[in-house]
Amino acid sequence: MPFSVEKLCGTWKVGSQSDNFTQIMEKLGVPAEMIQKLREVKVPMNASLAGDKLKYKMEFMGKQQETTFNLGVEGEEDDPLVGGKRRVIYTIEGDHLVAVYPDYNGSGTSVRISHHLVDDDTIHTDMKAGDLEGWQVIKRC
Repeated sequence: MPFSVEKLCGTWKVGSQSDNFTQIMEKLGVPAEMIQKLREVKVPMNASLAGDKLKYKMEFMGKQQETTFNLGVEGEEDDPLVGGKRRVIYTIEGDHLVAVYPDYNGSGTSVRISHHLVDDDTIHTDMKAGDLEGWQVIKRC
């Protein structure tokens, strides 16, 4: 079954993470105090897909982010963790929504994030940042 973007609508919170999640975030340049906040923050999200146009709107730590992408086409998105913009390509691969950042932090580090809906209330996210791989489970609040 293909990935259902509309099921992303709702409020989400991190449930569990791989043991090396902190190491992955540090590799991406996320400050230690922000990593702790990531474990506690609730993120309201609204998402839709019309043809190949993916649109999402979320509130992250008091900041609104709204972005529209064409699947398979490189675009830019704001980085709510450390500021600035990132180049990214979103695709749907079977039942996974995948984001690939070809040069996440300006040092050549490629990042791949793959979201899979386990059920209506659970998202399993696999992350690969350079040579590090990890995961997190996100639960609907």
